[in-house]
Amino acid sequence: MNNPIDTMLHEHDVISQAADIVETLNGAWEDDADGYAEKATKLIAFFREYADDYHHRKEEDVLFPALKDHPDFVLEEMVDEFEQHHEDFREYAADAESALADGDHAASYKHLKAYVSDLLDHIAAENDEIFVLAENLLSENDLETIYFRFEDIDRDLGYDRKAELERQVKEM
Repeated sequence: MNNPIDTMLHEHDVISQAADIVETLNGAWEDDADGYAEKATKLIAFFREYADDYHHRKEEDVLFPALKDHPDFVLEEMVDEFEQHHEDFREYAADAESALADGDHAASYKHLKAYVSDLLDHIAAENDEIFVLAENLLSENDLETIYFRFEDIDRDLGYDRKAELERQVKEM
């Protein structure tokens, strides 16, 4: 069986690697403001494109609706909370980008740091709750369907671009 949860866990690992890079930027602007701005810009773009476009889209458009539509699913508020987190992450990225554009590197880092702190908590909760729930609640057929819908999203956005974003994180 093609398991969509494996896809989600892999993407979480990649996103977590990018989150770890943010930690290395603390105060980096003091010695190399341009280098900091370049790396922060790449990270913001990564979070927007990979975490949001590739990953969160799969959850919001496919996985979460599949869970909500299941007759035995009763934790709709939990899914709503995860979706709200995604909105919060978009705001963090916008705030970090805005501060960076204003040349306020310390503020941009503060927003990035808050973003990844909340993001890592979010990832842990999804791994331990939503994904386990999905595997236990949904049938193999349902999971297979979700997997191929995930593949459709990756194909639409570009397999090569996704692989490139994953390489960029490893090279940072």
